[in-house]
Amino acid sequence: MFSTVRQDIARKACLLYGDSKPGAMVRVVFQRGTWAVLVYRFGRWAGAVQPKLLGLIFKAVYFLAFYFVQMLTGISVQSYARIGPGFVIMNYSGIFVVAEEIGRNFTVYEGVTVGNIRGKPRLAILGDNITLEPGAKVLGDINVGSNVIVRANSLVITNVPDNSLVIGNPARVTALEKENQSNVERHVYG
Repeated sequence: MFSTVRQDIARKACLLYGDSKPGAMVRVVFQRGTWAVLVYRFGRWAGAVQPKLLGLIFKAVYFLAFYFVQMLTGISVQSYARIGPGFVIMNYSGIFVVAEEIGRNFTVYEGVTVGNIRGKPRLAILGDNITLEPGAKVLGDINVGSNVIVRANSLVITNVPDNSLVIGNPARVTALEKENQSNVERHVYG
């Protein structure tokens, strides 16, 4: 858990301040989006603690922290979603993330929803290096490939291939050309 938290905080410090020096990392810890990521990571860790009695105590602490942070920030990241290291919430308010699995370097902005559509058999699976810009919605039992940017206020309800830019409501997928790939990587990685 601690290694993953360190990666999350260092990545956000790099995105916001251009470095991951201790001073930048401390500033990141006091941001509301980071609180939600920390509570999510604690919830994942608490679910695996043994013995079970100790695990139940940690889960109770997690639920209290989860609801407190949800009220304070407007961010709900469900702990049963498996999210890789480098998870960054850039802003706060109106963020809801519930997915099967999300890869490394996942970045979200305000107003983002990753969720289910009633009656669908499973939740979304997202690859590595995903950026969901403000107001983006990813809904249903879909697969989103790696190196994908979902532009602001886009609605994604179909599968998205790797190396794509998604825009619109309903979303249209635009495959990225090789020469533009470096621009996308700069945007995704910071």
